[in-house]
Amino acid sequence: MQIEENIPLRDYSTFRVGGPARYFFKADTGEELTEALTLAKEEKWPLFILAGGSNVIFPDSGFPGLVVLLAIAGVTVSGTTVTAGAAATMKELVDTAIEHGLAGIEWAGGLPGSFGGAIRGNAGAFRGETKDVVASVISIDHHSGQIRTRTNVECQFGYRDSIFKHVHEVIVEATLQLKPGDKAALREVADSRIAFRQERHPLEYPNVGSIFKNTPLEKVPDHWREHFNDFIKVDPFEIVPSGKIIQDAGLKGYQVGDAQVSEKHANYIVNLGHATASDIVQLIRHIRSTVKLKFGIELETEPEILTEETIV
Repeated sequence: MQIEENIPLRDYSTFRVGGPARYFFKADTGEELTEALTLAKEEKWPLFILAGGSNVIFPDSGFPGLVVLLAIAGVTVSGTTVTAGAAATMKELVDTAIEHGLAGIEWAGGLPGSFGGAIRGNAGAFRGETKDVVASVISIDHHSGQIRTRTNVECQFGYRDSIFKHVHEVIVEATLQLKPGDKAALREVADSRIAFRQERHPLEYPNVGSIFKNTPLEKVPDHWREHFNDFIKVDPFEIVPSGKIIQDAGLKGYQVGDAQVSEKHANYIVNLGHATASDIVQLIRHIRSTVKLKFGIELETEPEILTEETIV
């Protein structure tokens, strides 16, 4: 296997920030992934599995161990089931399902990132969630190399969460159970979701999507609920959009270096050109502390943040 050294992680991050990976390897197959996991264990290297790079913030200092770029892709259809490698893009998945007249994933039109990442974080939008259609997931244990197949229930999906955020396993492949649908109608739904994102989200700048999970209504202090009453949504339970909370805290447009709270959507931080990971982390901390002080609300970050301290 060919291990590369000192590869800039900013090139693999949709935020375009991050220093070099000490060691870097692209795994195109399950066998190559297993080899990489074994090597990291033998050498006692810190390990990070990278897929689409759309939900991670790398530190400016880089990563001191092995970064494995998961490139196991491919999408196949059998009846009403769709099976895909973890590195397949959500666009590929949505388009393939629609081409075969299969409904259940069209809400993800325009969703960035990889299939594996969507499963790991139980990505969702427009009242749809990845967990709604996952039938089974195949993963490999970092330490033992054991291959495991989990059912939907065994994945322990939660709000932007799954068991894969809490165990040392790499998602390799997963199967979705979809339903027959009308191709034209499904395409229309997916295209409307894409258009919505293009209109409302600051896609013209590097970003990692929503910085904070939406806030469950139950976590909004009683005396502030009336203030947000007109903005309560179901996602999949009652929430207040964190973008609205951040906006009402007066933070739209606030900058630290070249990291800015988007003027277009306050739950996005954008890289105006030369932002560093440190800029972004400082801005995240400022948003959280400001919102906590003004509204008594604890915002919870959505992307994985790798800092020198590993804690934000």
